Amino acid sequence: MPNQLQNRVENYVGLLNQNIHAIQDELNQTQQLVESSEPGTVHLMAEQLTQAHLETQWVQVPRQYSHADYFLIAMDRFMQLDGVTGYSILLPVEKETVTLVMTNLNAPAAFAFEEHKDQNGGAYFVELSTGERLFYWSLERKQIQFNARGIIDLLVGNFAKQHVTVEQNQIIATMLTEFGRYMERVFNYSVDFNLLETRDDDVYQLIQHAEPQGMLDKLFVLSADTDYFLQSIPNGAGVMLDDNTEVRIFFVNDANALGAQRWHFQVIDGRDQYSWLDILLKYDFIANWYLSETDTLEVSYDQLVFAVQTTQPTDIQSIFTAEQGTTPMLDEEVLAAKQAAEAQAKEAAEKAEREAQAATEKAEKEAQAAEAKAEAQSAQAETETETVEPADDDSTVEPTEVTSETSDAETLEDSSESTVAAATSATSTSGKTFEEEIGEALNSSNNTPEG
Repeated sequence: MPNQLQNRVENYVGLLNQNIHAIQDELNQTQQLVESSEPGTVHLMAEQLTQAHLETQWVQVPRQYSHADYFLIAMDRFMQLDGVTGYSILLPVEKETVTLVMTNLNAPAAFAFEEHKDQNGGAYFVELSTGERLFYWSLERKQIQFNARGIIDLLVGNFAKQHVTVEQNQIIATMLTEFGRYMERVFNYSVDFNLLETRDDDVYQLIQHAEPQGMLDKLFVLSADTDYFLQSIPNGAGVMLDDNTEVRIFFVNDANALGAQRWHFQVIDGRDQYSWLDILLKYDFIANWYLSETDTLEVSYDQLVFAVQTTQPTDIQSIFTAEQGTTPMLDEEVLAAKQAAEAQAKEAAEKAEREAQAATEKAEKEAQAAEAKAEAQSAQAETETETVEPADDDSTVEPTEVTSETSDAETLEDSSESTVAAATSATSTSGKTFEEEIGEALNSSNNTPEG
């Protein structure tokens, strides 16, 4: 083989091997991400895959998971390791993408990550149909920041109005909180829980947009229609709710604050159980009051990270109608599967139609047979009735023929006929049957007197 040709082929093989090795490296990382039970390994693989760029030229991988998908795959792995439940992951067979949905929710909703494409990196956890950004996650900086406004707008302002129950909303809140707690506990993350914080000693920081004008008076009016009574406390007000839970709304003097008063919320239950979000979800009068006052103040969140509150909403219907499965399928396989399913459905429909038609015909035949039988029985009954009942006309009932060898046969026959006719026309006063009367008439005809 000439040296030039040999070099050419070797270079070609080398380029393919480089691409294949790059693909294999990413495959190994992906496999460790989904299979490892070691949290540190899962985190490392997620960090690498959310920054990797598989840009092979000679060996193409037409369908790949995106950085945003790897964020959700990693979140699912951590929640699995922590035992978090109440959600599912949708897996369409025709493309590599993942979406999180709640297993029990009275409203259409789907969640996924949106990559933050700037020098800070990270990704936003987003509800797709509304575009609400619920939290920001940076694997590199080990940081999670929840968005109080986005969570309240979604769960309190949106879902609650779509008949999502308090319990269903709390499952979402619990999922978010437990994910943050796990990352804080296992990886020493910096987590801003804000409205999700349940510690009794936590005092919720607020963003003050304007000086409050009769804010507590409005809450007092709303509470008057409930079984809960707002009471004055130093620099504010408090209300005792169910389960020995107290909510306090108060200010501290601060010359740097708007109006020299820095306002706070606090939830105290003695068990570090309830958050400000729990209060909003469970007590409508407090939720209505809070939503009406967000132009004045709201629970604090990182306004720089969430300078843009929402992303572009997405029509999620196709997400739910897409064929799901654990085995990826190429486009032609998906088409063939759909055609096979349609053919099977058509065959089943035709079979059901044939069976229904046969059942209808059988029922009609049985009905016709029953009708014919009924008519025959009716005709038979009428015939029997005509045979038994006496004639209504003047015709003479002929007696049983009597034979005589005497020369007076005709005289006897005439006498018999007269006697029977008289018996027939006469009204019976003895209570004897028609047959008995005929018998007596015949007997009398056989005893003809001598001439």
